[in-house]
Amino acid sequence: MKMATAKLATVCLLIARISSLEAFSAVVAQGESPSIRAVKHTPEQPRAGKAVVVSARFCGPAAPKSIVLRYQLVDPGKYIALTDAEYKTKWVSVPMNEDGKNGEAIAGEKIYSATLPAELQIHRRLVRYRITVVDTTEHTATAPAADDSQSNFAYYVYNGVPGWSGAIDSKSSDSKKRQATQFTPEVMRSVQTYQLIAKSAAVEKATWFEQARGKDYKYTGTLVFDSQVYDHVRFRARGGVWRYAMGKNMWKFDFNSGHYLQARDNYGQPYRTKWGKLNLRSCIQLGDFGKRGEQGMFEAVGFKLFNLVGVEAPNTHWIHLRIVTDAVENPADQYRGDFWGLYLAIENEDGRFLKAHELPDGNLYKMGIDALNHQGANAVTNGSDLRQFMMAYHRRNQPEAWWRENVDLPRYYSYRSIIEAIHHYDVGEGKNYDYYHNPGTKKWIVIPWDLDLSWADNMYGSGNEPFKQTVLSRPAFALEYQNRLREIRDLLFNPEQTGQLIDEYAALIADPAGQPSFVDADRAKWDYHPIMVSPQVLQNQAGHGLFYQASATGDFAGMVQLMKNYVKRRSAYIDRALLNDPNIPATPQIAGQSSLQLPVNRLAFHAEIPGAGTQLATSKWRLGEITDPKAPTYKKGLPNVYEITPVWESDEFASFQGDVKIPAQAAKVGHAYRVRVRVKDSSGRWSHWSAPVQFIASDALR
Repeated sequence: MKMATAKLATVCLLIARISSLEAFSAVVAQGESPSIRAVKHTPEQPRAGKAVVVSARFCGPAAPKSIVLRYQLVDPGKYIALTDAEYKTKWVSVPMNEDGKNGEAIAGEKIYSATLPAELQIHRRLVRYRITVVDTTEHTATAPAADDSQSNFAYYVYNGVPGWSGAIDSKSSDSKKRQATQFTPEVMRSVQTYQLIAKSAAVEKATWFEQARGKDYKYTGTLVFDSQVYDHVRFRARGGVWRYAMGKNMWKFDFNSGHYLQARDNYGQPYRTKWGKLNLRSCIQLGDFGKRGEQGMFEAVGFKLFNLVGVEAPNTHWIHLRIVTDAVENPADQYRGDFWGLYLAIENEDGRFLKAHELPDGNLYKMGIDALNHQGANAVTNGSDLRQFMMAYHRRNQPEAWWRENVDLPRYYSYRSIIEAIHHYDVGEGKNYDYYHNPGTKKWIVIPWDLDLSWADNMYGSGNEPFKQTVLSRPAFALEYQNRLREIRDLLFNPEQTGQLIDEYAALIADPAGQPSFVDADRAKWDYHPIMVSPQVLQNQAGHGLFYQASATGDFAGMVQLMKNYVKRRSAYIDRALLNDPNIPATPQIAGQSSLQLPVNRLAFHAEIPGAGTQLATSKWRLGEITDPKAPTYKKGLPNVYEITPVWESDEFASFQGDVKIPAQAAKVGHAYRVRVRVKDSSGRWSHWSAPVQFIASDALR
């Protein structure tokens, strides 16, 4: 019998340790008995007036003597912070009883539960809870365990985001600006919602009144997203010199270890790696550049372009931020209440970023301050790798072989190409990028950051990051860079493909048909917000009535068109100033017409080179998938697919290969594709990719 009890205790402890890796579990016991695991509340997202059942699985060699649930009620406008005396004392205890529904339990477990009645469940109320078990041998266990970074479980009672009403300028003499727009719940729920619950004084000090410039997280609150409660998270304002400039300022949140944010992309899909920190861009441009109203599009589209060309860059998604500090959710004053507007969530560049982008664990440095953002497991700890690298690349006599050995040049060419494409020139002072040392290749990679001042030629900066002169001044490297830039122009940065990307992203936050949408609600909240002309802002960067000054139509649609027009102008500039080499080979031409349906086992193509060309050394074919609404598999609301990501590429043929047959397995039936070919001459110059033949793949023919 003693042997059986010992085995049971070992099994329970093992189960508890395994469960402690899960996000909403409790808990290794003190000693080997008892243990609590798999704590949960039902429903996961409670609504007002509905009872909530809290349950836990108990496991141990001795019977439980008592299992107690302790709960704490936190009402809107009466937030209890972790450091408050009330947090320690304001708990109500209720017993938990054996549930009897042990069909879910495994051998050696018992399920205990307690019901928190309907009258406790009030809209916008935060309910925290803990569990304590004492067995007949007087051993005690708690959930969460004493060493858990989050000292309680919690749920948030919420009936869903309501509608909202706001005018562009409620005090304007212009009746159109003074007229309030009713934004339906559907509009307000069209962007995923994050809610911060905190003390009003903490929120106002952090974002406006204290104006702390450091990186200390002085305040705590509770963040709610996707029915999950992240309690006692730390927050502060973020940003450099413009941290407190614009009234609608940026935020940064730091999550507790083991309770990281499971963020979702713009399409609701969870990211593969949870976020330990959350950066929120405020989607409001500096006033003196005249581009206010682009609503985060500059950065969101810019970062996506970097990722599409193979440069690891932060993932982004828009959020609807609500901050709960008062008893009333939607007061008559549109500048108060929970609604805080549109923000852009930006993935933090740290170790979790490296994991998410499938980069080996290496040192990652934030440049400008040369700070270590992430320490690689087996990397140097004193920054000597960065110092040696920087000292070395500043020596202008480094041979070509040194650069190829120490810098990931193909990635750099792609990085530099997007810098030029979107005019991300605010890198000329050694900032707004990270250096990452890949421990596998032993090469350094540049990772972009802070793209807000882009998409216009008048934006700040020279664009002269360290490698522009030291790398691109060398003829061999300049030729390789131009080859890559030419390819990016052909396949991605052009009015058709980048135009589609701009439209795709704009539709996430605005109605393409022009009906009232989330961007309009954000403008109503902030364009004439009183804080924008207060002593807490810089007058030349904040101010009233600055939305859509650059828009020809005076609205968000005009800002979208502004970006699309910029792609045309910037493309012409790149072709004229950066890709003006007259010696590139002639562009091949593929026989056939687009808009065909081709069987997947008959993907054979023929190309020719017009005129007498330079001696050719290499040719290459490619197949890229695109999003085409005419394709049978097209589904509205899914992320677009862009041609620059190949689904198949041929080898580099040693001479011009005019005929190719693409393997049947390279294409999927019902999907749309483009096939292209290019050639390289003996000097290493690649031609443009040919004009594409576009087709929809159909069933194989027998």
